[in-house]
Amino acid sequence: MKLKHLLLVDDDPTTNFFNRHLINKMGLFDHIHEAGNGQIALDIITELYGKGESPDMILLDINMPIMNGFEFLDRYVDLDKKMKSSVVVCMLTTSLAQEDLERSKHYAILDDYIDKPLYEAKMRELILKYFGQ
Repeated sequence: MKLKHLLLVDDDPTTNFFNRHLINKMGLFDHIHEAGNGQIALDIITELYGKGESPDMILLDINMPIMNGFEFLDRYVDLDKKMKSSVVVCMLTTSLAQEDLERSKHYAILDDYIDKPLYEAKMRELILKYFGQ
C-alpha cells in the first residue's frame, strides 16, 4: 500500500532528514513535504487542497518557532472539513511532559501521540493502525 502525501512538521532539519530517509526507504508515500513550523504546514495544506489533494498523514512536533504544534492544531481545527476529513494527525515529539500529553487529549483531531525517534517498526505500526495493511 502506498499513500500519496506525508507532511513532516518539525523545525529540526536533522530530524526531517532522518524521517524522510526512513520513510522513503520504506516506500510508503509518493510525496513527502516538510514544514519547519505550523504556519508553513498550514500553507502546504492549503496549497495541496487547491490542487484537490490533502496529506494522508501529518507528523507534528510540539516545540517549534513561529507556530508550535498546539498552535497549529488550534488553527487546523478551523480548516474546511474537506481539507482534513481523511488526514491522520500524529504528534511526534521528544516531549514527555505530562502537561503536553494532557493538553494533546483536548484535540479530537489528534489521532496519536508518539515519542521520537521515529523508526521503521513504529512507522509500520502507525500505517497499519490508521490505513490497514
